[in-house]
Amino acid sequence: MRIVAGSKKWESAHIEKWDWILIIGLTLAPMTSLRFWKIGPGEVLCLLWGIKYWFRARSIKSNLLTFFVLFDLAMAVGSVIGYAIAPDELRAVDLLTWLYLGIMAVSLYEGLKSKSLKYNETLYYSFAQFAAVWNLFLFLYSRFVSSVLLGAPLWYHGVRYSGGATNPHQVAILLCGATFVFLRSIFKREKVFRSIVLVAISIYLMIATASSTGILAIALGMAVSAYFFVANLFPKRRFAAWVVLTVIILLAVLIFYKFLYQKFIGWVAEDKNGMGRFVIFSSFGEAFMKSPVFGLGPGVHGIGGTIEFHNTYLEIIAATGLVGGIIFAVYSIDLFISVLKNDWKLFPILVSMYAYGLAGFAMRRIVFWGLVSFVTIIAEQKSVAQVGALDNEHYSVRFKGYYEY
Repeated sequence: MRIVAGSKKWESAHIEKWDWILIIGLTLAPMTSLRFWKIGPGEVLCLLWGIKYWFRARSIKSNLLTFFVLFDLAMAVGSVIGYAIAPDELRAVDLLTWLYLGIMAVSLYEGLKSKSLKYNETLYYSFAQFAAVWNLFLFLYSRFVSSVLLGAPLWYHGVRYSGGATNPHQVAILLCGATFVFLRSIFKREKVFRSIVLVAISIYLMIATASSTGILAIALGMAVSAYFFVANLFPKRRFAAWVVLTVIILLAVLIFYKFLYQKFIGWVAEDKNGMGRFVIFSSFGEAFMKSPVFGLGPGVHGIGGTIEFHNTYLEIIAATGLVGGIIFAVYSIDLFISVLKNDWKLFPILVSMYAYGLAGFAMRRIVFWGLVSFVTIIAEQKSVAQVGALDNEHYSVRFKGYYEY
C-alpha cells in the first residue's frame, strides 16, 4: 500500500498564483496602522484565501477545529459572566476576533491539507522569505526615503522599528517565526547560504524592534535547536544523548542559579516596561478569583481592570477560566508531541511562538496561527509520509522473491 501526503495536483513545488494571496496577506498582517477598525489588508487577503477552503472542510474531528469550537464556547460563557460581574473589564467585540482567528486557522489547515508535503514546505519557506525581504525593504525605505509608507509609520515613537504596526511586537512575532523557518532549512541542508543571510536579516530587524520578548523567544528557540541538533548527532543513542544533555542543563542551572537569576533580572530591568510586567502579573489572582471556572471573557482584567496582563497564558485563564486553560493545554500538548515525534526541526518554531506569549498576547495575532497551522499540517503530512515509506518497504520485502523470480 502506498500513501501519498496531499493531492497529486499539488506535487509541483511551483507556487500557485492563488497562494500568493496567503503569502502577501500573512506578510501584511502586522501592518496594523493600515487597519480600518480591526480590519486591514492582511486580514482581508487571508480571509479571501481561506474562504475557498473553509467550505471544503473535511476534518470535522481535527484537533484545531475542536480546540477553537471548545475554546470560543468557553470564552462566550466567560463573557456572559464578565458582563454580569465585571462589565467594565469586558471587551465583547473581541469575540469577533477569536471567531475570525478560528475561521482562518481551520481554513489554513484545510487549504494546506489539500496540497502535498513538498508544496507546503516550499510555500512555508516562500512566505518566510517574502516576509523577511519585505521588512528589509520597509526598514531601508524608512532609513533612506521616509519613515512613513502610505500613511503607516514604520517606526514606533521614532526609536523602534515597527514595519507599519501600531506596536513593534506585531512584526517581531513574524520575524521570530521566520528566523526558525530559515534555521530549519539550514538543518535540512537546503538553501543553506540564502537561509543564513535571511536568519541574519530577521535577527537584525528583530533587534531593531527593541522587543525584549522577541529576543527572549529567539534565544529559547536557539537553545532548543542546539539541544536537539546535538542529540541527533548520535542517532543510534539519541535517547541517551537527551538524558545526558538534560542532566548537564539541570546541573548548570542548579550551580549557576544565582548568577543566571541576577542576569535575568538585570536584563528585564533594562526594559523600561520590564519590571512593570511583574506588577501586572501579580494582580492575576484578584481577576482569577472573580470567575475561576469560565473566566470573565476577553478584555482588560489586570490591576483592577485597567490593563491587559501582557501574558498569553494569564490572558487565556482570565478570559476563559480553568475550562479554557485546560482546553488550550490539551491542544498544545498534543501539538508539541505530534511535532516532536514527526520533525524535531519544526519544534523550535513552536517554542519561539509559545515563548513569545510569556510577555505578550501572541496567540491573538493572525501571524501566530499562520505559522502554527503550517507547522501542524507539515508535521501531520510527514507522519503520513513516514507511514507510507514503511508500508512500501514492507511491501517490497514481502514480495521480493516474486520480483526476483
